[in-house]
Amino acid sequence: MKKLFLGLAVVSAVALTSCGGNTETVKTTEAQEGATSTEGAVDYNVDTTTSVVNWKGGKTFDDINKPEEGHYGVVKLKEGTVKVNNGVLEAGKFVADFTSFESKDLDADAESKGKLDGHLKSADFLDVEKFPTATFEITAVKPVEGGDYNSEVSGNLDFRGTPKNVTFKANVTVDANGVTIKSEEFGINRKDFGITFVGGGGSIVKDEVLLQVDLTAKPATAEATK
Repeated sequence: MKKLFLGLAVVSAVALTSCGGNTETVKTTEAQEGATSTEGAVDYNVDTTTSVVNWKGGKTFDDINKPEEGHYGVVKLKEGTVKVNNGVLEAGKFVADFTSFESKDLDADAESKGKLDGHLKSADFLDVEKFPTATFEITAVKPVEGGDYNSEVSGNLDFRGTPKNVTFKANVTVDANGVTIKSEEFGINRKDFGITFVGGGGSIVKDEVLLQVDLTAKPATAEATK
């Protein structure tokens, strides 16, 4: 079985060539106080039917002639709320359900998919039995001018019981239909969150895991009237 590491994201269902590529691994810092919303802010509930974190993970080999290998997949969001005032995202928190964690590149091979997902959910990596969820709480949102993204989002990522503050760029939109947060693909170092499995059989699991947040939220008042 190919013992590859996951990634959280975000994390996106794209072809995996060389995992990591030019994506920068974000620096983690100590957790900070969560952002608070201003008076008059409106709650939007995360749409758990569409919101996910896409992930990519990979490995290299002792044999330098062997090309890198990797997998990608998704983690569904379980719940969450974001707060908006006058069209500006101010605060929020959402929960990823790691019992839903799965690879997507092996959908055509159920046996291999089952073995891979089972190993990634084990104590070697995600330890889903002990840590079934991960949370992200926004600590700051700053506007960005120019480039491909309009915002810089910072927040506490509490993953495997280890809270760390991370920052990534994202396109944040607020309109009559709700709120969307679509982040860049960004990297985290798995060892920052206590995942130290090295690999085996001549393979070396990469430290970098790529994530991409794809979140949609609907007005809480609209949901309450359904």
